[in-house]
Amino acid sequence: MDKEKRNITGLLKHATALKNDTEEKANRAIDTLKRSKTKKINFKTVSELSGISTTTLYNNPALRERISSLRAVKKVSAMEIAAQDITPRDRERELRREIQKLKEEKQMLIEQLVALERLKIENHQLKSLLTQKRIE
Repeated sequence: MDKEKRNITGLLKHATALKNDTEEKANRAIDTLKRSKTKKINFKTVSELSGISTTTLYNNPALRERISSLRAVKKVSAMEIAAQDITPRDRERELRREIQKLKEEKQMLIEQLVALERLKIENHQLKSLLTQKRIE
């Protein structure tokens, strides 16, 4: 009986050590990603950097919450930085380019619509001609 308790105690110690090691690896990977300007913080990148499976990251509530919250924060901060970098003059240029592009698209669609109407008329005429030929 004592031997069984010792084995259980040893297994529990080993499981705790593995859990702590896993959390430490994941936290180091997350800290590295936080300092990185190019890599995004998500389960896949943390998994690749730490060598821990994504399933383990998802199943560990503390790691899952940390990665999810950092991912959300990083998205917001990236959007804020992008919005701050644009000057009013640049924004105006961007909007003018977009307006020009939309005008060109509109013109192209109008031309397609006119061509479609011509084809409809031609189709109607050909149907009428076909009907007349069948009657004769």
